[in-house]
Amino acid sequence: MDSQDGNRSKERAIREMFARIAPWYDLINRLMSWGQDNRWRRVAVSLACPGRGRVLDVATGTADMALELARPTDSVVGLDLCPEMLSRGQTKTEKKRLRSSVDFIVGDALALPFGDNSFDCALNGFALRNVADINLFLAEQRRVIKPGGRVVCLELVRPASGVIGGFYRFYLNRIVPILGRWLSGDGKAYRYLPDSVGCFFSVAEFQKIMKEVGFRQVDYKSLNLGTIAVYVGVK
Repeated sequence: MDSQDGNRSKERAIREMFARIAPWYDLINRLMSWGQDNRWRRVAVSLACPGRGRVLDVATGTADMALELARPTDSVVGLDLCPEMLSRGQTKTEKKRLRSSVDFIVGDALALPFGDNSFDCALNGFALRNVADINLFLAEQRRVIKPGGRVVCLELVRPASGVIGGFYRFYLNRIVPILGRWLSGDGKAYRYLPDSVGCFFSVAEFQKIMKEVGFRQVDYKSLNLGTIAVYVGVK
C-alpha cells in the first residue's frame, strides 16, 4: 500500500468512526473533560487573535470551536470530512442564532478548497491525532492564512512520567474507554482515543514539526496540569 492509499484508508476509518459517535460526541466530551473543554477552546481562540476577520476552523466537528469564534469575528468557515458531525454543528449554530456567521463545508483538511491567503487565522481542536499526514495538514492551513496570521492547534498531550502523568495515563487507558463504551456503545472509538494520545508527538517534537513546515514564533500554552497544549505558529 502506498502513502496515498494509506492516507485514504485512515481518512475513511476516521470519518466512519466519527459518524458512529456523532450523537453522543458532545456529551462524552463534557464528561471526559469534566466540563473544561470549552474553556480550552476559548483559550485557543484568544491565542489566535482573530480580530474582526475571516477565520477557518479545520475539523470543526460539532462546531464548538466555530461557535466560540463566531462571537469575536465577522465570518467563520467550519470544515470537516464527516457530514454527520457537521449536521449537529449546524443545528447548534441555528439554536444560538449564529447561523449567518458560520458557513459549513464538507471537505478534506489535507486539500483545503480555498485559495492562498484567504483567512486571517486558522484553528483546529483535537484533530492532530486523526490526520494521515500531519505536515500536509499544517502546511495547508499555513497556505490559506494571510502573512502574519496564526494557526492554533488545541490537542491532548502524551502522558508524561510522574504522579500527574500516571493519573492521566490511568484515566485515559482505563476510565475513558469504559465511559465512552457505556454512553455511546462504541468501545472501539474510545479505545482509539487513548491509543492515539499515547503514540502522538511530544510537545517539543510537535513544535519542531511546525517550524519545519515554515511557521515562525512557534510557542505553546500548557493547560490542565500539562495534559492539554495549545500550539501557536505565525505565517
